[in-house]
Formats: sequence, C-alpha cells, structure tokens
Amino acid sequence: MHGIPTFVKKQKMKGRRTLEEAAAMVERRQSSGLTVLAFCEAENMNVATYYYWQQRLRLKESEQTPLLVPISIEKSGQRCESNRENLELTYPNGVRISVSRHSELNLIRELILIL
Repeated sequence: MHGIPTFVKKQKMKGRRTLEEAAAMVERRQSSGLTVLAFCEAENMNVATYYYWQQRLRLKESEQTPLLVPISIEKSGQRCESNRENLELTYPNGVRISVSRHSELNLIRELILIL
C-alpha cells in the first residue's frame, strides 16, 4: 500500500536500567524541553517508568546528603548569663524549635531528626 505512511516504534529496552542509564534518561528529558508525557511517548516508555526512575535517583541523592552536619561553638570571651528556661534552635530556612531546657534529650533528638 503506497502513499500510507508507516510509523516505526522504537524498541522497548529489554532488561533493567542501571542508575547511570536512568540518570542519562532523566537528563535527556530535562534538556529536551519536552513534558514528561511527550518525552515518554517519543521514547516509547510508560510514564510510570519514567517517574519510578526519577524517584529512585532522588532517593539515591538524598542518601548521600548527610542528615546532620557538625557544628562548632566558639567562645566569644563573653559570659552568657541567661535565665531562660527554653532552648531554641533556628534552621536556615526559618524553622524554629523551642523546648524547655529540662526536656529529655530523646525528645530534642527526635525533633531535630524530624526536621
């Protein structure tokens, strides 16, 4: 049948992708400027598969980011005479934790880990 266009679909990838292949795929999609749906259609890929790998990569990244970072307290030469009853911790993003100085250490630790 001449005159009727034929479309050739890309072959689906057999087997499992490696994290490196998934990272390259996500990078290709981001640099393409396409929506996820358009990219997946062009790649003959299920949208859920794309989001699965994107999530796996994000989890891998978060595993490499330390949850707590060391801090150092420097003495300024001034004595701090405070009769405050609360201990206050302020995060760079503005979140503030205020707990009684007499709180259990486990409570303070749990609050820090949650945030």
